[in-house]
Amino acid sequence: MTKFLSPLFLFFTAMVFGQTQLKVFNKADKQPIYNAAVYCDDALLGKTDLNGALSFKTKCKKVEILASNFEDVTADVKKNMEISMQPLSEKRGNIDRVVINDKSDPRALKILDEVNKRAKENSPKSLESYNFKSYAKYSIDLDKDSIDIYKNFLATRKDSLSKVDHKDFKQKESDKKDSLIAEDFIEASTEGQMFLWEKATEYKYSKKYGEKTNIIDNRMSGFKNPIYEALALNVSNLDRTPRQLRPENRKLFNYYLTDTIQLDGRKTYVIKFKEITDKKKQNPRKFNGKIYVDADSYALKKFESISKKINEGNIVSVWKPINNKWFLDYEDLKLKMGNTSFDTSKKDSLKPGDTKKYNQKKFGNYLYVKNRFFDFEIDQPQKASDFKGYSLEMKNSDGSLLQQYRTDSLTTRESNTYTKIDSFVQKHDFEKKLNTLTQLLRGNIRYKMIDFDITKFIKYDNYQGIRLGAGLKLNEKFSKTFSPDGYFGYGFKDHRWKYGLGLDVKLSDKRTSIFRVEYVDDVFAAGRFSNHMWDMMMKISDINLDLHNSTFYRNQRYGASFLYDISNSLSMKIALNKEKQNALFDYQYKNMGNAFDNTNAILSLKFAPNDKNIMTPSGKYTYEKGYPQVFLNYEKGFKTLGGDLDYNRLDALIIHQFRSKLGYTNIKLFGGISSGTAPIWKNFEIAGQNDANIDHWYSNISTPSNFGFATMPSGTFFADKFAGFKISQSLPFRFKTLGKRYSDIELEYQSAIGDFKNAADHQFQFRALDHYYQEAGVMWNRFLGTGFGVGFSYRLGYYQTSEFKENMGIKIKFNLLN
Repeated sequence: MTKFLSPLFLFFTAMVFGQTQLKVFNKADKQPIYNAAVYCDDALLGKTDLNGALSFKTKCKKVEILASNFEDVTADVKKNMEISMQPLSEKRGNIDRVVINDKSDPRALKILDEVNKRAKENSPKSLESYNFKSYAKYSIDLDKDSIDIYKNFLATRKDSLSKVDHKDFKQKESDKKDSLIAEDFIEASTEGQMFLWEKATEYKYSKKYGEKTNIIDNRMSGFKNPIYEALALNVSNLDRTPRQLRPENRKLFNYYLTDTIQLDGRKTYVIKFKEITDKKKQNPRKFNGKIYVDADSYALKKFESISKKINEGNIVSVWKPINNKWFLDYEDLKLKMGNTSFDTSKKDSLKPGDTKKYNQKKFGNYLYVKNRFFDFEIDQPQKASDFKGYSLEMKNSDGSLLQQYRTDSLTTRESNTYTKIDSFVQKHDFEKKLNTLTQLLRGNIRYKMIDFDITKFIKYDNYQGIRLGAGLKLNEKFSKTFSPDGYFGYGFKDHRWKYGLGLDVKLSDKRTSIFRVEYVDDVFAAGRFSNHMWDMMMKISDINLDLHNSTFYRNQRYGASFLYDISNSLSMKIALNKEKQNALFDYQYKNMGNAFDNTNAILSLKFAPNDKNIMTPSGKYTYEKGYPQVFLNYEKGFKTLGGDLDYNRLDALIIHQFRSKLGYTNIKLFGGISSGTAPIWKNFEIAGQNDANIDHWYSNISTPSNFGFATMPSGTFFADKFAGFKISQSLPFRFKTLGKRYSDIELEYQSAIGDFKNAADHQFQFRALDHYYQEAGVMWNRFLGTGFGVGFSYRLGYYQTSEFKENMGIKIKFNLLN
């Protein structure tokens, strides 16, 4: 019994005597203070009892004590602490209660409302024109105060490792390779930084001609060739409102008007903010940053953000007025990027029977960003020729011009980075590996001179079942002019192979100008809307559109096309095709049967005035997608070269997205018209996404698409002319459920109406969309903090039935694809 009680007694003794004993009292009358909160950084350790006492345990060296109507106290942690608190004046006490109660100050919110209201008026883009330049330096390195300690540690470590006998040391080949790479990187980062990238940029703006960004010069450590997809990277608040000021994030932060000061000779409001995580445990005085607002113009003058955890990062952005418009002047950012860790366990000093204790020595890695803006020119005459081509162009990439734009000289450690990291990256061929990763942004997996299309690996629809295949294209490493490609696929339900072959001939390296020839033997859903000029992400959104659809036709097509970018905003594609088509479902058209020869010409246009593009060796890359976007397709069938069909088909899609006090709004207007001698697949199926022919729980499940109807039976409604409308509204607040991710709610409504003039000519079972079809729904994005969204849609109006299940549609969103 004694043996049992002894360790128990020691345990409770350690618990009691290992804790800090705190007493808090009023300095004026020596009375104990009840409910005083004690915080370690931003974590609540506890609150005092009626006797003003609290026992707590913490690793913090200092704590903050807060009590309503008393001045805050910061005190060193000792075993026994007695803290006296000074009562506040009545005026300050009123302000203090606002903070203690964890509510935003209405005065601060009113000022922020005015900031957002006057944002366009204060923006440089309200001017007729401007030019300015910038110098940016991105680096990854240790904390500045840890560099000498790091060097000394590595020197000692290297000396210790040299004395280890490796005779009996066995290691897998892959582990050995990884270990060598790690050691090489550590060696490279001893005298230099882990990464360094400098960039000098010119920004031009004209109300008449638009925007133009020229990369004057840049150099990235380790890479001889520029990473084009990274050139547009802008870790900055340039042309961007900090998320803490956006109306949709108001529920995530509390704001307090704390001061009015003179800054650069101008009256300035100071608003502190803090992120809301756990209201009950957060330190109400622990702020995440400050917002400085010019009292005269209500322009954002300065922004400071500090991470919730000590030493995790911070950002400072400063604006200055020029001609009463506020330009970004400079920025500094520091962000924690993980740790460099070393095993410091002493394996050779263990006694028999001892277990090795695993110890680590950690050094924090940080991303440092420095942005400086200068050479401002306002309302100077602009030339149209300066704005030709794509919105972002690179003038030089060898770093030879950077010295002219550096705002200070490189340190010895920074200069060493180029030589040390260059040799490390070249030795381990990391440039090729990074190039492979950038191709994922285009929907490709790159292996040497071959790009694999990720959309061709696996698909599913109700006609083919599971379809497995592959698509590959020879890239610019094969030839800068010629690019052959091909794909194949096999459907396990229809037991048929499909394939396509093509050749692109690149006619310009300044803009998209491609002549293409191809042959395709494949199956397609009947009546699909044209997607000739859609980008990869739009096509991926429709990848499951035919999940419940079995109305397919076969198309054997020879074709030639020419794709050309008339300007940064306007793209055109002209195609000529010779097709042999036949229905793969029970269908007859007039007295012509179900198989046709077709000769057609197609003109496709895309107008995206606010897209930002750059030309790369792999082709045009859209680094910032802007709205509105307009797509137009006109197809003409000819009774020439053996063609059986004479028809006209026109479809159009307009997409617009904008942000307001109500949150993000996305609007799609779409429609089409077909006339002449045209089989059902040259008309339009109003894309339904559920299966009315089976009675299973999964028949109503679909994934979000560009404008599919979740409650509509698939392959059922057709029209020779129709118009549709879809609006989705993300509500202006976000919230947490489980995990660290924020969720949001999205409301949706969509409708369509059409007609079918000669529906009797098409002999198969379908319905003409001759009444207004409507559905409304709601989507919970990042459901319960996961990477999925879950939505529910319900059919309204004329096509609604008495059966609840028939009117319902369930949508599951994979956030990776949306």
